[in-house]
Amino acid sequence: MLRKASLGLIMALAACGSARLIQQTPQGGVLELQGDRGKAMEDAQNQMSAQCGPNNYTIVQQGEEAIGTDTYSRQDSSAVDQTSRSGRTTTSDQTSSGVQSTRTATAWRVHYQCNGAMPAAGQMPPPGGQMGAPPPPGGQPPAGPPPGPAPGY
Repeated sequence: MLRKASLGLIMALAACGSARLIQQTPQGGVLELQGDRGKAMEDAQNQMSAQCGPNNYTIVQQGEEAIGTDTYSRQDSSAVDQTSRSGRTTTSDQTSSGVQSTRTATAWRVHYQCNGAMPAAGQMPPPGGQMGAPPPPGGQPPAGPPPGPAPGY
């Protein structure tokens, strides 16, 4: 019975997947999918919807990305003792060998942006103006009426 329970737990864990938040901005972010890609993508969609609104996001890039390196090392040692036929001498041989390899570690990542995202702070258009519109001449608001005597005098 314990064996069946263990097997069931292993199968359940193998079917799990999740999305881990790597980076988030007001305009979007990056999620890393872990485990079962289908289940992880469902979690990613839930997280993107929570930030941007239901179905209000666009996946702009996804795929494997290099995230670092993994190094694998293995050391094997063996010893052999040999005794002569007469039993008077014994020789020992020791052999040691090692292997080390390094590979680029990768992860599946999803880059997304919220649709209709607000411009970043500091890039908001001026009230009644448009982004990128040239400032008024001299950088000052338009001048009022020219100086002179007050009307009616």
